[in-house]
Amino acid sequence: MNTTHGVGASDSSFPLRSRALGLWLLVLTVSAAALRVIGINRGLWWDEIYFLLVSVRHPLVEIVTIFPGDIQHTLYSILARLSILTFGEHVWSLRLPALIFGVASIPMLYLLGASVTTRIEALVASALLAVSYHHVWFSQNARGYTALAFWTMLSTYFLLRGIRTQRRGPFLWYAVAAALGVYTHLTMAFLVASHVLVCTGIAVEDWKKGRQSWKFPLQGFLATGGLCLVFYAPIVLQVQNWFFKRPSGMRGVSTPLWAFTEILRGLTLGLGTEGMLVAAALVVFCGVWSYLKQSRLVFALFVLPGVVTTLGAVLARGTMYPRFYFFLIGFAVLILVRGIFVIPQWITARSRPFDPRVRLWLTAVLVGVLLTGSAFSLVRNYRYPKQDYDGAIRFVDAERKDGELVVTAGAAAVPLLQYYAKPWENVETAEQLQEDCRQGRAVWIVYTFPRYLAAWRPALMEIIRNQFTVIRVFPGTLGEGAVFVGRFQPG
Repeated sequence: MNTTHGVGASDSSFPLRSRALGLWLLVLTVSAAALRVIGINRGLWWDEIYFLLVSVRHPLVEIVTIFPGDIQHTLYSILARLSILTFGEHVWSLRLPALIFGVASIPMLYLLGASVTTRIEALVASALLAVSYHHVWFSQNARGYTALAFWTMLSTYFLLRGIRTQRRGPFLWYAVAAALGVYTHLTMAFLVASHVLVCTGIAVEDWKKGRQSWKFPLQGFLATGGLCLVFYAPIVLQVQNWFFKRPSGMRGVSTPLWAFTEILRGLTLGLGTEGMLVAAALVVFCGVWSYLKQSRLVFALFVLPGVVTTLGAVLARGTMYPRFYFFLIGFAVLILVRGIFVIPQWITARSRPFDPRVRLWLTAVLVGVLLTGSAFSLVRNYRYPKQDYDGAIRFVDAERKDGELVVTAGAAAVPLLQYYAKPWENVETAEQLQEDCRQGRAVWIVYTFPRYLAAWRPALMEIIRNQFTVIRVFPGTLGEGAVFVGRFQPG
C-alpha cells in the first residue's frame, strides 16, 4: 500500500532530513510538556474530585477489585494511586499520568502519521496536537482520556503494520495496546469493534480473490479479548450489573443533541472563533476526501471508530458526552492537516503557469494560521481553572456575616462538603430550602451545573431562581461548569 498520497504535498516539496525531523519532534515534545505543566496544579473539577474520592484514595487491591461505576478508569486509577503514593496527594500528582500520556501522544502521532502520509504532514500534525487547546485541557484532567488517545494511536499503528506485513507480531502488540486501552475505559471497546469490522471486510475481499488473510487478525482480536478478560476478571460481574441493570440517570439530560452542541462550542473555543470553525470544517472535508481517494483502509480506520462509538453510546446507555470522542483526536488532527496541504495543491494545480513555490508558501501560511489560532486559544485554558470551587469558597467565607447560613445544592455538595470539608448544609428538596429561608436570616447558596439541577430538582431550582440573587459567578473552562454564589435576604 502506498503510504503517501497522490494529491498532497510530497516530502520533496518540504526537504527536511531525518536528523532535522527528529530534532523538531524533540522540540515539539518538550514544548508540549511545558504547555501542559503550566497551570496543572489549579483546582479540580467535579469528575476529578468524585473520581479521587471513590477510587484513587482507596488501596490498590480495592481499585482492581471494586467497580464504583462508569466514573472508573481502572488503569488510570492504578497509575494515579502510584503517583500519589510516590509524591503525596496534590492536584498535580493526581493529574500526572494524564500529562505523561498527553506528552507521549506527540511523538506517537508522528509515528502513526508517518505510516499513512508524508513525514512533514506528520510533523505538522504533531505540532498542532502540541498546541491543541483540547489536548492540553485533557492532559491536565485526572481522567484516562489522554491515555485512551495514546492507546488508540498505538493500536491503530500496530494494526496497520499487521495488515500491511501480514505478520503475527504486530497483531500481538496490537492486542496489548488495545487491551490496555479497554482497561483504561470500556469505550475503547468501540474502537476495537471498528477494527474487527475493518479486518472482516479485508478478509472477505481477500477470500473472494482466493487469499486467506484472516488468521493473524483473528489471533490478535482473540488475544485482545483474552487480555481484557484477565484485566477485568475481578470486577466483570460488577461491570455487567452496572451497565445492564442500572439505567443511566443522565439519559434525559446528556442527549446526543446536547453533546453535538457542546462539541461545536468546544471546537469554537479550541479554534478561536466561529469563522475558524467554519473554515476548519471545509478543511476537514477536503482532508477526508483526500484520505478516501488515497486509501479506503486508512479512511475506514479514521472514520469508522466515530460511527461505531455514536451507535454504541446511544444503544448502550442512551447518553452521550463530547469527551467520548476525544480518543479520536489523533485522527482528527491528521485529517485537518491533510486538508491544509491538499487545498494549496488543488489551487496551484489549476493555475498557469504552475509555480511550486506558490504552493509551498500558501501551505506555510495556512499552517501558520492554524497553529497560531490554536495556540492563542490556550490563553483561556490558563486564565481559568476547570471549575472554580476555591474562588467560590474564598468569596463566601469573606462576605458572609456571623449567623448567616451557607447551603449547597445538587452536584456542588460532593466537592464542597466531602472534598473541601466545608461545614455547610446540603439541601435536597424545595421544602428544606424554604424552611431555611423562613428562619429570618440571610442564606447563601453555592451551586453548579444549573441545567442538571433543574432537570433533577425542578422545584428546588425554581426557588433558587425566584428567591435568591446571584451575587457572583465563577467561570471555568468546563462547559456549563461555572460555580454560582447566590444570596437570600429575608424581608
